[in-house]
Amino acid sequence: MSLNGTVNGSQNGVARARRYDIGTVLRYRVRGEREWREGVMENISITGVRIRTTHLLKPDTVIEMRFFLPIELNGECAAEVLCRGSVVRTSECEVPGGEIVVAARIEHSRFLRQMSRKEELAKDLSTGSNRRLD
Repeated sequence: MSLNGTVNGSQNGVARARRYDIGTVLRYRVRGEREWREGVMENISITGVRIRTTHLLKPDTVIEMRFFLPIELNGECAAEVLCRGSVVRTSECEVPGGEIVVAARIEHSRFLRQMSRKEELAKDLSTGSNRRLD
């Protein structure tokens, strides 16, 4: 148990899922809307995602999210993922520009497609990314 009364990062004694710092662009929209908005995925776990954005999303809002996983994750090439979930909490950060941090639960996810290394290289060249393709 830590000094703040949490066990394994949780206040109720249930271990939290391992989080992975990603720092990649994520597109999201409120379920039923047509317009996709952009945010930055700060981290992801098997159960949820933390997003930094400029749009306020209220708790219990159902959202859809699309993003690319990194090029190498468990030996697999990059893949586009579509998730459905709901906002658990939001908090306005103390930073210029009024950014908001959104924590969302992942309730359903699926791979849209897996990119080949050639497709990934072409995408990186078109966006100026410096990702390595060993």
